[in-house]
Amino acid sequence: MRRIAALVVTLSLLAAACGDDIADVTTTATSTSIDAAGLTEQIDTLVDAAEQVRGLEFVVEPVITIVSAEELAERIRAQIEEDLEPDDVAVAQRLYEILGVLDGTIDLLDAYISLYAEQVGGFYDHETGEMVIMGGSELSPLSKSIVVHELVHALTDQHYGFAGLSDELWDAGEFERVSAISSLAEGDATYFQLVYLESLPASEQVDAVTESMDVDTTVMDSLPAWFAEDLTFPYDSGFGFVERLITDGEVAAVNQAYELLPETTEQILHPEKYYLREPGLPVVIPTVDVPGYTVFEEGQFGEWNTRLFLLDGIDPGDAIVASAGWGGDRYRIYWQGDPACTGDDCRGPVAFVYRFQGDSPRDAEELADAIARSAHAIMKVGSARTPVNGVTTFTGGDDFAYVRLSGEEVLFIATDDPGVGQTLVAGLTG
Repeated sequence: MRRIAALVVTLSLLAAACGDDIADVTTTATSTSIDAAGLTEQIDTLVDAAEQVRGLEFVVEPVITIVSAEELAERIRAQIEEDLEPDDVAVAQRLYEILGVLDGTIDLLDAYISLYAEQVGGFYDHETGEMVIMGGSELSPLSKSIVVHELVHALTDQHYGFAGLSDELWDAGEFERVSAISSLAEGDATYFQLVYLESLPASEQVDAVTESMDVDTTVMDSLPAWFAEDLTFPYDSGFGFVERLITDGEVAAVNQAYELLPETTEQILHPEKYYLREPGLPVVIPTVDVPGYTVFEEGQFGEWNTRLFLLDGIDPGDAIVASAGWGGDRYRIYWQGDPACTGDDCRGPVAFVYRFQGDSPRDAEELADAIARSAHAIMKVGSARTPVNGVTTFTGGDDFAYVRLSGEEVLFIATDDPGVGQTLVAGLTG
């Protein structure tokens, strides 16, 4: 599931924009004609502007491709389809339905593809060094700022190589660390995108804000709110993280952050944790054999995803408080499915195990209560038994949920197979 949540294509959101000729400008068009020659001077100016606001110079000439809206949307679709494996989507789809954050009417893959195609105004491909930006024969103020955003990505990647490291961490299943690095990178690019916007004449600043407010949000508005929250997290929270770094140590502190990378979304949400280099506490889930099931994925969930997915059924303020005591965690997904199978018939039963370590017993108590209330509100789990010795079990529904509080630890089990739920409870608490 975290493969889905940590999907990292270095993208620039349309709605997030709140010397020598060194740029190689190419164009592609479908329904519109784009004059490459007419854009060269504008791009060269933007390259200079990006270097100036970010305080770095390009090591290798950037390659910028200007495309139509239709072409950009097609590229985004192709990128997502290439990055996401059918198994990942099928398991995430079923688990999100068990947790109650999807109601069974939304196709997860289609939702992601449509949302990104609607909201993304450009992206940087670190493997090729290409920046792909939506535009026409003239770049609007918003499009110019998006070019600068992507140029900042290219600059920092050339100097610090964070994108290649993210790929390695992704392959190793370190999705929480990938999310933290992505938040630094997006916060960096968004911060200096806004610095650039502030350097424009007032009329162009107004035009950029107006254009961003006019962006079509039909798909975003049709989906549960957490889609937009997850999409914008690295931009919004990353911006706050970078802003704190600059306040405390100016741009040198941001550069240093690429040398000493954040490791958790907790550090992004609470920069003081980053300054203390406070890691996630080590948490282990004992091995439990579940007949007929395989371990599909295991890793660290992180503070952000705990708040987003496990606490979706309660007041946002309560969710923030409950997740803020995050000290460390571990999750494991069991799946009864055929990896060779594709399509709706392949959505076999799923079981989710989550073990949380709070910073204090009070933190664990707050999270256990919040998870139980969220499960009761949005999961198909029937009624909750009165907690006994810190244990809440939900019975009588289509699905199964179990919450156990023990000192500073919380154990949460959710599955659409109640028998498997009981097997996991016995194996993890016996």
